[in-house]
Amino acid sequence: MPDGGGQLTDICGYTNIVRTLIHLAKVEDTFVEAVIPARISIVSLLSLVLAPLSAAAQEPVVEDTSYRVQVDAPAYPEGAGPLVLLDEAHHNAHSLTGFYRPFGDLLRADGYRVASLRESITPEALADAGVIVISNALPAASQEAADTLGFAFSDDELEALLGWIRGGGALLLFVDHRPFPRAAANLAALLGLEMLDGYALDYEVWDPVVFSRSRGTLAPHPITNGRDRAERVDSAATFYGHAMRALDPAFRPILVFGPEIESMQPEGLWEIGDDTPRIAVGGWLQGAARSLDRGRVVVYSEAAMAVAQRVGPNAEPRGMNTAVGSQNARLLLNSMRWLTRVLPEH
Repeated sequence: MPDGGGQLTDICGYTNIVRTLIHLAKVEDTFVEAVIPARISIVSLLSLVLAPLSAAAQEPVVEDTSYRVQVDAPAYPEGAGPLVLLDEAHHNAHSLTGFYRPFGDLLRADGYRVASLRESITPEALADAGVIVISNALPAASQEAADTLGFAFSDDELEALLGWIRGGGALLLFVDHRPFPRAAANLAALLGLEMLDGYALDYEVWDPVVFSRSRGTLAPHPITNGRDRAERVDSAATFYGHAMRALDPAFRPILVFGPEIESMQPEGLWEIGDDTPRIAVGGWLQGAARSLDRGRVVVYSEAAMAVAQRVGPNAEPRGMNTAVGSQNARLLLNSMRWLTRVLPEH
């Protein structure tokens, strides 16, 4: 889930309201008719709750300054690792001085050199980098404007990026819910992915989606296994992104949606109502990795998994600082280590 700029940021604060409405949907029709005039449907009521959520973006969203990264066994000596560039040239909501500061701190604690990329993607811009991180790129500054526009990346940028990856570079890509998938659709197609431009979550509870080995939704992979038992990831949490699936068999799953997950596919941003199409996306992906010639790619279809925030009037945690997301930092660190070949390909 992205942050700021007219974006949905306080959905956790609405969880109890949504749960109550969902509960009402399960009671007898006579009760619903008595309580809800004119047979207004529960989904319609949900849409009334969701409609003002863009205003909820004005609720406080701040970095959790109490969150501290810790890396017990760094992959590299301090400042001796590959250079990691974070794309900040495509109206990205996340920056190294903003909500991805804890993520940057995590990488630095593992020995990586981290810097912002504030120019177009070119061979020259990528020449010294080992990894580029792209999070929630858009063709315009607001989601509303971007939803009516095209792709975030030009053809020249895609040619430069794909050529660099094939030659040995590495990409860590975060793409959140609508409109981010459509902005990244041309890049996704070149990588071998289909991204649903919607909102994927468990609408029964509206909680973060938790992936685990015990449920079979967190797949075995060098990224989830780590170098030893201390680096093994047994669970991870995401915070409302989109669903994607691999069109190229080179992709291997990392995070796999369970059968309870649906993707809402409204005509407009958060225009959710009775007739909003829903797609069951059990078995679709929220994390995947592949090799691409001499390079490597990791994609997560949600971006707040890498933040550490406090959200809303109750300062609810979101991201790496949550109890359910307590192993997110380990997953992200292992992702970077796999991209830079600290971890084996298979």
